[in-house]
Amino acid sequence: MKTMKLKNIILTSILSLGLSVSAFAGGHKYSIDASNVSDYADMLSAGQLNMFAQYPDTYRMDVYDSSSDCEIDADVKAISQTNGTMINDNEGFEVPNAGQVPFPNPTDAQHFVWNYRMAASHVNALYRVQTSTKVEADGSITTGQQETNITFPRNPRTKGMYADKNLYALFMQKNLGPPRTAGTVTLVHDFIDSYMQPRKAWQYNPATRRVRRAPDITYDTLTTAGGGIVTVDQYGGFNGAQDRYDWSYEGKKKMIVPMSNDALADNAIETTHTVNHLNPDYVRYEERDVHVVHAQLKPGQRHLYASRTMYFMDDDLNMLTLHDMYDGNQELMRHYFAGTVKGSLGGSGSSDNECNLQGEYTFDFATRTYAGGNLLGAAISPTPVVFNSEEKPISFYTPDGLRRYAR
Repeated sequence: MKTMKLKNIILTSILSLGLSVSAFAGGHKYSIDASNVSDYADMLSAGQLNMFAQYPDTYRMDVYDSSSDCEIDADVKAISQTNGTMINDNEGFEVPNAGQVPFPNPTDAQHFVWNYRMAASHVNALYRVQTSTKVEADGSITTGQQETNITFPRNPRTKGMYADKNLYALFMQKNLGPPRTAGTVTLVHDFIDSYMQPRKAWQYNPATRRVRRAPDITYDTLTTAGGGIVTVDQYGGFNGAQDRYDWSYEGKKKMIVPMSNDALADNAIETTHTVNHLNPDYVRYEERDVHVVHAQLKPGQRHLYASRTMYFMDDDLNMLTLHDMYDGNQELMRHYFAGTVKGSLGGSGSSDNECNLQGEYTFDFATRTYAGGNLLGAAISPTPVVFNSEEKPISFYTPDGLRRYAR
């Protein structure tokens, strides 16, 4: 009900302007702009509709023929035949085969959340140097880079021996820029069941040259590279504990979502990032079936986002493709979308039909700014991504290892 009311308000705002935007000439089937957005309202999220309302002169979506579905690694798919069971108030799960997709036949709202949260562990290890961006309301761009190593102990190919079977990921990230954050290094031990074991984190501060425990790298703490508009638990779409929300499944529907966004990887940031939103000439959309999941903050719980609506792709990966976030007054605060590419972006270790993230973008309506994270590709980073990379030794992911790596 809330979403439909908001959509009607946004549509009224757009139509009252009576504006028309010329379509981009290309191989797409059709374009959506402020003049015809009402024709496609049922296939757009509240956040997408608000982008048209906020930026009617410039915002456009070019929609293409649908490409093939995302696939997962054949080894993972082979062991992912039977659903697991959620335990500990749905903060954990048990599965027949370690490393499988938790719920290959999802029927519950949190099944989709779990499938996506665990999707990164379809590889045993990952190495990347990704770029982050923050675009101010005047169009000025600040960029940063982060070097990231991740090991996923639950993957069947992982060679390291980890006694703790609840350990999901070992994450080490060094900020290479901008200057104000350069040299900051973060180490995270992420667990599957946060009811049993909350996330553990340490951080190295180059100003003090000290390693300290970082108890707040969770929930709505702001990320270092998010430009002040990205919370920790929306990094990667959604991550971490689910316990502060009541989750509901709102069904499957056809929507217009970003897909096969190679142009965002193959072109310079100065080309793809324009004032208020990405350059529409370089964002590719498709009509796709998605599953709609809503999260409502539980009574007595605190979070910057009082509610959030997430849209998961209807395929083996269940990628979180869109995410709308609301404040305590149920006003739409931010809109998120994930860029998707097939293959390894010129790197290695990922098959041509596997889908991977190419950039995640958060648009803040109050400040008219937006932030990009996990931007990858030859035009952005000279360092290729390595999926199923060589694992770092266990000692690397310790406070002492953090100290050595930081220096």
